[in-house]
Amino acid sequence: MRELDKVIGYEKIKKEMYRIIDILQDPEKYRALGVTIPKGVLLNGEPGIGKTLLAKCFVKESGRKAFVIRKDRPDGVFVDYIRETFEKAAEEAPSIIMLDDMDKFANEDSYHCDAEEYVTVQACIDDVKEKDVFVIATTNNIRDLPNSLIRHGRFDKTFRMRFPVNEDAQQIISFYLRNKKVAEDIDVEEIARFSVGHSCADLETVVNIAGMYAGYENKKAIGQEDLINACLREFYSVSDNEERSAASYRRSAVHEAGHAVVAEYFHPGSVNFASVVAGGSGLVSRHKSEGGSEEFQNAEAEVMISLAGKAATELILGETDMGTNADLHSAFKQVAHMLDNVSAYDFYSWCHGDETSTRVFDHLDEVKGAEMTRYYMKTKRILSQNRAFLEEMAEQLQEKKTLSYKDIAKIREKHLPEAKQAV
Repeated sequence: MRELDKVIGYEKIKKEMYRIIDILQDPEKYRALGVTIPKGVLLNGEPGIGKTLLAKCFVKESGRKAFVIRKDRPDGVFVDYIRETFEKAAEEAPSIIMLDDMDKFANEDSYHCDAEEYVTVQACIDDVKEKDVFVIATTNNIRDLPNSLIRHGRFDKTFRMRFPVNEDAQQIISFYLRNKKVAEDIDVEEIARFSVGHSCADLETVVNIAGMYAGYENKKAIGQEDLINACLREFYSVSDNEERSAASYRRSAVHEAGHAVVAEYFHPGSVNFASVVAGGSGLVSRHKSEGGSEEFQNAEAEVMISLAGKAATELILGETDMGTNADLHSAFKQVAHMLDNVSAYDFYSWCHGDETSTRVFDHLDEVKGAEMTRYYMKTKRILSQNRAFLEEMAEQLQEKKTLSYKDIAKIREKHLPEAKQAV
């Protein structure tokens, strides 16, 4: 097995990295084509998603003499260490230098990113430009680095690494479960859907915590319920000690059922889970397909999904929903984007900087309110037409507190049998 293949997921990134490794291992083949040999690559992304592991595998696969620089010395000493390391790498070329967590080299931010450490790295990269020294760096926040440092010619390629989703997340969960004793009911896809937006390190932790729960209850194996409970407690702040009235749970169930039903109406299979205990007082987690935001119909659907909690509460309970502030902000923001940024309805709502007249702003406010009202009425119609779906969702949410995508699929197939799953 090649080194990069030891890293789960990120197949597109690994494919490009293998191309770069081929250049480093056989540069003459590319020089014959007139290709300039790249000098460096940068891996950027949230902490805990495997950037350092991928960089280490890249270094090992390259077969070059390796040097690692990470911030483990006082500032002044560290600057000297950077220089010395680059000098040694140049002396032992062909070589490769790994700059681990480069955005931690200095206590700077995006407004003050010309720290001595970054200036030194930049100068050192330039000093070895004619040497056969390659640089690979990892960073959690590329915005804290000076643009002059990360430009082409110093770092020729930047890879944006994201949280694992879908098959990648499932493979990672399976990897962390491999040495655990697990029950036959384990469904890694279901766990992956409870883990959207979380890192590889988070997934490893939650699998281990599930084992703790199972052990405390004297179980012989880790079950699906243990994993789901671990996700809810660790990722969504669900507590065993929460005390709420039946009426409060009922309101949350109706509200979240509204969001889930309209989401499933437009995008069947898109809801990862719905809960009346996650996220404080309730949450609907959804999968959004790549490129979906580019379609106008999806933008309209997002507005109605945001308004669905309020609409469901009014429709089922006959009362005004008092917990819709965040939903309304989201819906208004989306409508404003469609009016102003893309001129979806007319050309009288486009704001164009300081030259925009007050008449445009007045018109924008008026049209925004009118469009919100129209979308709200359409949302209520959708829910009214699918009332049986909505009521069963609310009843099961109130009873079970949390419904996974599989639970929701069973209800949806009963009430929307012709809907095709979108994900």
